Amino acid sequence: MNLSGYAESVREYLRQVTFPSPSKLQLGLSKLWRYISQGIARLSFAQKLYLIALILAFSGDLMGMVAVIAVIAMAVEFWPVFERVWHSLAGKAVLLLFYAIIANFALGWSGAIVNEVIGVSASDLNYTHNLAILLYMPAWFLMVSAVVLLALQLIIPAYLVMIFLLKPLGIKSLHITSHTSFRKTTFLIRIVLATVVLYHLSLLIDLETRIQATLTDFISTAQQVSEHNPSDPTLELLPNATDVLTAPIAELAKIKPEQEDDKLDRISTPQNTEVIEEKREEEERKQTYASLRAQYQYLMRQWLATFAFALEANSRSRCEKPAESNVVELNDYEILQITPDKNADYGYRFEVKKCISAAFPRESAGK
Repeated sequence: MNLSGYAESVREYLRQVTFPSPSKLQLGLSKLWRYISQGIARLSFAQKLYLIALILAFSGDLMGMVAVIAVIAMAVEFWPVFERVWHSLAGKAVLLLFYAIIANFALGWSGAIVNEVIGVSASDLNYTHNLAILLYMPAWFLMVSAVVLLALQLIIPAYLVMIFLLKPLGIKSLHITSHTSFRKTTFLIRIVLATVVLYHLSLLIDLETRIQATLTDFISTAQQVSEHNPSDPTLELLPNATDVLTAPIAELAKIKPEQEDDKLDRISTPQNTEVIEEKREEEERKQTYASLRAQYQYLMRQWLATFAFALEANSRSRCEKPAESNVVELNDYEILQITPDKNADYGYRFEVKKCISAAFPRESAGK
């Protein structure tokens, strides 16, 4: 047995694997590039967007761009599904119900915003109310979409388990999209990117705070009902549930982020340093989205005030008014006087005054 020859052949093989010749290296790279190019050519436009978003996701500073690209990819991917659903009777009913929910919330919310800005009922300024509906419709669309996306994230694991259990019976999963290749891989990537989108949507609309506030209000209402009806045995456990849900939130509200950072700074370990950096990045991200929400809300209110002054209100009226102000006649006796004022919250001062006119002179108006 020639061990030296065997060892020499092994050494030569390892040398070729570790340090391949330029021709073999070039041939291997060309094969790899051809395989990658063929795989990319088989991808649809939505899958290519998913691929770009997945590549950008490895950079922690571009997660916002990842969320935007993922939303565009989902819209492109599911638009044919939307068309198929719309052309069915049941699909039209579901979609119209979805849009009706968004429109109803936007209608109520916009009326409250108009009342907050102008100080009178939104029914007195129909055009301003309509503008508010158009301005706040996208915000409610994002909020309802975030809730639906959150529900899908909870439903998809149960759906996968159910399909796995029903597979021996010959039941296969539905092919919702029209991808011809990489369906399972696209499905997994979509779940990951949907989580990223949901995270940024929750920060943008402050979904966590809204859900906590809704739960707290619901439980406090139920607790009040249980206090008024102590004999009802089904409501005896509500105070304990209230303590479980509200006590941790109250305790966490008392702890400032700076105090938590100080506690972590006392133990200087690499793990705590990473945790501190992650917490600071999270706080900066939340502050950025909070600032964006505040700017959006202020800008919407400023637009409503400007629209009410410039287009809704009248520059001439049968009632007396200053030359620089516009008025909206609320009824025969009252007017809404809108006056530009730089010191006001949104650049205009809104006042409800008596209508002083030929039919209602100043003497009679003062009585």
